[in-house]
Amino acid sequence: MTDTTITPAPAATASGSVATSDKIMIKLENLGKQYPKEPKPAVDDLTLEIPEGEIVILVGPSGCGKTTTMKMINRIIEPTSGRIILDGEDVTRADPDQLRRKIGYVIQQIGLFPHMTIAENIATVPELLGWDKKKINARIDELLQTVSMAPETYRNRYPKQLSGGQRQRVGVARALSGDPAVMLMDEPFGAIDPITRDRLQNEFLRLQAEVRKTIVFVTHDIDEAIKMGDRIAILQEGSRIAQYDTPEQILTAPANDFVADFIGRGASLKRLNLSRVRDMKLTEWPTVQIGDDHARVLDVLRASDKGFTLVLDEQRRPRRWVSAPDLQRGAGRPLDEIGLPPEATVEPQATLNDALNELITANYSVAIVVDAGGQYQGIVDIDSITEAIRTMRTDARARARVGLDADDSADDAAQVGR
Repeated sequence: MTDTTITPAPAATASGSVATSDKIMIKLENLGKQYPKEPKPAVDDLTLEIPEGEIVILVGPSGCGKTTTMKMINRIIEPTSGRIILDGEDVTRADPDQLRRKIGYVIQQIGLFPHMTIAENIATVPELLGWDKKKINARIDELLQTVSMAPETYRNRYPKQLSGGQRQRVGVARALSGDPAVMLMDEPFGAIDPITRDRLQNEFLRLQAEVRKTIVFVTHDIDEAIKMGDRIAILQEGSRIAQYDTPEQILTAPANDFVADFIGRGASLKRLNLSRVRDMKLTEWPTVQIGDDHARVLDVLRASDKGFTLVLDEQRRPRRWVSAPDLQRGAGRPLDEIGLPPEATVEPQATLNDALNELITANYSVAIVVDAGGQYQGIVDIDSITEAIRTMRTDARARARVGLDADDSADDAAQVGR
């Protein structure tokens, strides 16, 4: 067997901040899984350390053992060899039912009980843990609000009455119900349409910034891994680790040809999943208020170099895009009845890739940035995206140069030593 020992380097978190804990929450020691009559192990002597409070992505081609590895952590699959250390405790031979109650679990198929209401689904683990009814009810309402689902609307509905995205949100809420320190997520957004998947990914990253769980996340999609992960473990056959590093390092310095091939072409575009809208300077744009008259709007347009203005309501929420021709065609009509609706909006935690996808399909080729309450923050346009790509490319080259200089210094020191 091949002993692959990986100790993580410091990483930035998915929320953009630097990880504050050096504590290792999960440690897999020489973990192996050999199925009967199979010539090779599904997992081959894997050693991996997962820091507290981070999202670690297991990604690799089909059949590489990533899901098997994750399922051994909560012992849905029993390991053939090795140890699982959870928060300093060897749980390899612990009661598996008790272990699973301490670990949240989200799967692609969601797995909600169809005959139970949403509230009853979320209450499953707290009831097993013996919580009192008042505490359980408070937790249900708290979690529904956390995943942006009004308790009074959704508490008593059944899974079949929800959309796929809503069911996935409930699946996340149920996994969080017992307040576990660790969550396992097996391609949780894989069965959802691309638009809903992007929104759920962003919502989950916002949630993770608040709850700061230790998460092992399995996906086959390198773009999702780059967007979601604080660290990524790219796995080869047998869960042998080809590279375990931050997304930025994997994109700028692939460890070998396997990693480079798995990442594929377009590394510059993939880096758009590393940067968040909140980290860039937003473009200034002319705005008017919903109650302004047409003359005021024309004055704002003439004073700017833009062909259209954004109409905001009393709470500074975007309502319409309005141009001079719109004003002519809609003479005498209120501003909220003319122009076009602002269909392309993103929140600050969205990636630049999300923003690019939105603005490409927007009527005016810009994306409006709003906060969690829908209030206007600024604009992302193609010029700001291009500038961000240019900056990332320059920074990557500088880091590569520093790495080369460090290698040269090491070589010089070795020569002196001889």
